[in-house]
Amino acid sequence: MNSIRVASLNANISRKVPLITKIFVWSILLEPLIFFHIVPQNISGVGGSLSRILQFILLSILLLRFLLLGHKVRIFNPFSLLYANYTFFLIISIIAGILGYFNGSYGLNLTPEFLNTAKIGVDSNFVANLVHSPYFRPLFEYFIALYYFLYFVVLAQYILKTEEALNYFFKIFNFVFVTCLFIGLADLLLIISYEAYIGIPRYVADVYTGSWHEGTRVKGLRFHGIIGEPRDAFNFLILCIGLLTLKDIFYQERKLTFIWIALIFIACFLTFSFSGILGVIFSIGLLLFFFVGSLSLNRQFLIYLASLVILLLVIINIKYSPRMMLYYVALQNVFQSLNTGGDLSPVIANVMNNIYPVWHLWLEVKEYNFLHLIMGNGFGSASIVNNFYLKEYAIINPNASIIRMVYENGLIGIFLFIFAFISPLKTLYVDKKIYNKIKVLMLVMLGMYFAHRSVGLYIFFGITLVVLRYKIMEIKSNSNML
Repeated sequence: MNSIRVASLNANISRKVPLITKIFVWSILLEPLIFFHIVPQNISGVGGSLSRILQFILLSILLLRFLLLGHKVRIFNPFSLLYANYTFFLIISIIAGILGYFNGSYGLNLTPEFLNTAKIGVDSNFVANLVHSPYFRPLFEYFIALYYFLYFVVLAQYILKTEEALNYFFKIFNFVFVTCLFIGLADLLLIISYEAYIGIPRYVADVYTGSWHEGTRVKGLRFHGIIGEPRDAFNFLILCIGLLTLKDIFYQERKLTFIWIALIFIACFLTFSFSGILGVIFSIGLLLFFFVGSLSLNRQFLIYLASLVILLLVIINIKYSPRMMLYYVALQNVFQSLNTGGDLSPVIANVMNNIYPVWHLWLEVKEYNFLHLIMGNGFGSASIVNNFYLKEYAIINPNASIIRMVYENGLIGIFLFIFAFISPLKTLYVDKKIYNKIKVLMLVMLGMYFAHRSVGLYIFFGITLVVLRYKIMEIKSNSNML
């Protein structure tokens, strides 16, 4: 796409892009920025953000168009090549939930013994109590899994289907990316320069609830800016690399230079996020399992060498980070403590929500019960098993999605989930170079998702499908003109 064409699109962008497209673009780009959570969970039950307000507005407009103006509704095929594996993933998850219900997975926190000893948090809001209840929350988790895919993947195919819409998306993305990166770096410089400056809060809601000054703010010299928590910042920065690559593919240019990549990686390093480190490890594992085998021996050697270098950098990062070393040392003894009934390290106590689901599965496997390892226990069950062990009646999900998915969706569900995001790339094949580049990025995004649950994976997948569709149409159009 030449510069004259881009300049023409930029000059007419406001006139050509419908309001509904603009609302959609802002709603998906603000979703990963959890800083903009403005309504605490104890009010709505799910937390309210600017993105979700925009999503509600957009869906209301679409509903009104259908009801009042009689606009046609385009029904997508959930069993098409693009969506079939995700549909099968949801079906298997429903079966796992039914099996989990009859096997008692949803009743661990409802026994008289548990209710007599558990710490039960009482919300002041009826809606929040309903959403957090053990009767409603598992069903709501199924809705979330479906909603994320429909809104961020399927709906993107209908709203961002024109060249002008994609141009607007990448224009606003550039603004959001650059703003987040430089505000985050400026925040660190101010923390270094002024002792009285305590940094940007995790959420907007922290400011007016007082949490910002009560010990829950981000502590230490860690990059996050207006993205949210450092672990969310790490995922967002990796998402930005993916979207910048898609932007270059769309415009047929190379604006993702070494300088930008270096800045992003420096910011990632400065998050000092343990979840980010796990994401890198998971990404390398996925790449070695699903990608390297299709390459030539020379390229395989380079990938293995690069993986070793990255793992070495990860080890160095852990070794020279006091925070990382505390977790590393504590994790070495945690399963021995669980086996013997010994005291857990205070450091590890904060992350036991990621350990108890695995421990519970291990106890079942030791008794030769492999059903839940293979099929899972169903959405929402990981929080319930954490309730059981932590003696607390609340929503306590694992931070790491891989832990949550192993317990809730099982090994079958995990493999279907992975293929749901990589198999459609062959369906929308453009050329080998683009295919390999996007497959690598998709596997990296999956690795990040497994380490820390984020909507970034769905956003990247949705925009990937849109860009690949556009490139295929462009190729066909050019071939017809010859």
